[in-house]
Amino acid sequence: MNTVECRLCGAGVTETFVDLGMSPLCESYVPADRLDSAETFYPLHVRICGQCLLVQLPAHVAGENIFSDYLYFSSYSTSWVAHAKRYADEMI
Repeated sequence: MNTVECRLCGAGVTETFVDLGMSPLCESYVPADRLDSAETFYPLHVRICGQCLLVQLPAHVAGENIFSDYLYFSSYSTSWVAHAKRYADEMI
């Protein structure tokens, strides 16, 4: 198993939390004209840092590959932003 660096504390992360195999990006629908093309799959091998206990995916997908077709941005909802701020404040 490859060791990756923890995104929070920098320790080596080797422990598996759960391995769900390979999966395409969520909500990335294949257009009708590309139904015969191969879809990109990414590993859902979730790991946990033994040092700080942060649960994380080692594989990183760029935001523009995930959110390019979204019609909604959570930052447009003032009630959602307020809720997220309250939640973050409680977690800190």
